Amino acid sequence: MRYASWSIIIDDIVFPDGRTAMGVLGGGGMYAVAGMRPWSDDCGILSNVGADFDEALLAGLAVSGAGLRRTARATPRAWQLFEWDDHRTQIPRIPLDDWQHQLAWPADLAAWAAASGVRALHLCTRGLPGDPALLAGLRAAGVVLSLEPIIEEGLDRTAAAVVLDCLQHVDIFSPGRQELRALLGAVAPQAGLRRLAALGPTIIALRQGAAGSLVYHRPSGRCVRVPAAAARIVDVTGAGNAYSGGLLAAWCGSGDLRLAAASAAVSAALTLEQIGPPTFDATTLAAAGARRDDLLPHLTEVDGHDDE
Repeated sequence: MRYASWSIIIDDIVFPDGRTAMGVLGGGGMYAVAGMRPWSDDCGILSNVGADFDEALLAGLAVSGAGLRRTARATPRAWQLFEWDDHRTQIPRIPLDDWQHQLAWPADLAAWAAASGVRALHLCTRGLPGDPALLAGLRAAGVVLSLEPIIEEGLDRTAAAVVLDCLQHVDIFSPGRQELRALLGAVAPQAGLRRLAALGPTIIALRQGAAGSLVYHRPSGRCVRVPAAAARIVDVTGAGNAYSGGLLAAWCGSGDLRLAAASAAVSAALTLEQIGPPTFDATTLAAAGARRDDLLPHLTEVDGHDDE
């Protein structure tokens, strides 16, 4: 598999109106891989799973499960509790020690990725102390890296500093608005993107939900405003992860900033339209390409300094 991400969680979802959806394939890595899939047929998931995991869950995504490692611990499973404002509370349903062991980046991730043929990898970080060194090892192995922070306002500054230290090793960094504030404080969006890009990444993508995204390309100084792709919203879980995965796969596949940004927006929209990751066949893949073509004319180049 050329493109991959890390981690699977089985979601038991409770919506604010009382509806439930149990046993849904999820996890940030799984949604990132779903975001990659419209733009590549050579992608898959790396993850620790238990003996209880059913690989048939991957069939509809048409992605590789060759990077799965079965352990003696349970597959991560969690309640996902949604409020009316889309705020989500995640409550693990397996012992915390198993949860942490299964989801933590493994020390041999670089070797694991190499054995699986991975050339580009998307990861989510909470700013753990060992993250920069592990990313440095992956980078030294020639892996193109995309990083998404899972960091909220109020998280301690030590973890935020670790996330910033990671940026010297990654090619793409995709924070949301809350993460941008947590990392840099009160900062205008484009100024924040330039500050983050100065730490190393080629591309910084600021995810803004329904307001779309801003994508900054450090070598050229270009900044593109990307509207959200139209979607019939059913479940917001994983849309940001799918955006980031789509951006990585489309950028590596094309080297075209606008095409990659539009691809990312469509990946997010596809994820919103059902419970769990989307499924893919020739018809849905062709439709994804058509949606990207429709969105491309609506991207606008903006002055990288116009918010100062």
